[in-house]
Amino acid sequence: MKFFTWLLFLLAPLGAMAQSKLVFKAGGNVSSMSQALSSELDAPISKAGFHAGLGSDIPLTSSGNLTIQPTLLFAQRGYIADFKQDTRRASTTLNYLDLPVNVTLKLGNEERNTKFLLFGGGYVACGLGGKTIERESGQPQTEYSVRFNYDLQRFDYGVQGGIGVQFDFFQLSAFYQQGLANVSEMSKNAKNQTFGLSISYLFDNIF
Repeated sequence: MKFFTWLLFLLAPLGAMAQSKLVFKAGGNVSSMSQALSSELDAPISKAGFHAGLGSDIPLTSSGNLTIQPTLLFAQRGYIADFKQDTRRASTTLNYLDLPVNVTLKLGNEERNTKFLLFGGGYVACGLGGKTIERESGQPQTEYSVRFNYDLQRFDYGVQGGIGVQFDFFQLSAFYQQGLANVSEMSKNAKNQTFGLSISYLFDNIF
């Protein structure tokens, strides 16, 4: 937690010098894992979640067509998987404090203030908590917590990329994240995978 706080603190002066914009971002995502956390489960399928948070859009060039955008997010990941031996289904929700950092290329019409966005970068994440709910015929049967530093590694990292469009101070974007860390204490290849859609608002003249 301290790592993310200090990193955001260190980025603030850079944003002030570069006349950056404050960014509010929120959206929905579907996540899965390359492998379930238990050998009793079939291959994971995607699970819906959401993300929301604040960041900065910092110009790297005088034209503003190349920017870097660090964002601190609350982000949900997880997956759904069926049990191999019976008809139960497990739904696992994982909550993370997420820090994606993207370099964004903006191409478009300056007069209409409409731009096409192409971005990529990486992320680091810290697990906050999670839970698994087991259901039988759609009805909840058992619920238990997922323990970071016991069931799962607390820290995750990976790469990401996406496309989007900017209208004035609004950005609409689609992204994909691929985790590079094995986050499981019990599996050899449990990596987070997330596809999401975001809407962002860029506040002008904040810094």
